[in-house]
Amino acid sequence: MLKVTGIGVLLVALAALVAIATFRESKAPTVGAPVVTGPTMGVDARPALTAAEERYAHELWAVHDKVKQAAVKMTFAGVAYKTGDIKRADLRMRVAPLVPVLDAALKGAQKIVPPASAAQWHEKYLEAIRLYREAAVKMAKVPDQGDAELIAAQERSARAATLLLVVGDQLWPGEYKPN
Repeated sequence: MLKVTGIGVLLVALAALVAIATFRESKAPTVGAPVVTGPTMGVDARPALTAAEERYAHELWAVHDKVKQAAVKMTFAGVAYKTGDIKRADLRMRVAPLVPVLDAALKGAQKIVPPASAAQWHEKYLEAIRLYREAAVKMAKVPDQGDAELIAAQERSARAATLLLVVGDQLWPGEYKPN
């Protein structure tokens, strides 16, 4: 009997909870009350991508993946050289293979036709790939021409990274951004 009573009380409590929740959800907001849709953390909501922009972002992602990998490899090679972990010749061996990878990425990106609304993003993205390629070429010259080439490479790489972040924020806003 105690068991049946307990289950009965539990069912009545659950029914009351459902009724209260339904009432609160169906109640219209009062006039003048701010409508809160969720935490924005100081970021303005951006409009959703159009279907054409979504297709473009999806097509560019395969290229973007290769560009990011090449950029990270180049950065680690530069850091390893500057910290004395590798010699100048090793720097060339690590960076020179990235030039054809970036060439292929540039060709792949150039084949993608962006919608008119993404044309500006596409130009920035192509410029970023070109800058990364130039940086790789300059880093490969360090063994012959000295550390001035490394500084020039770093400047190009930094500009390229900034461009990728700008475009990435538009196309892949939830993408992880390394420090």
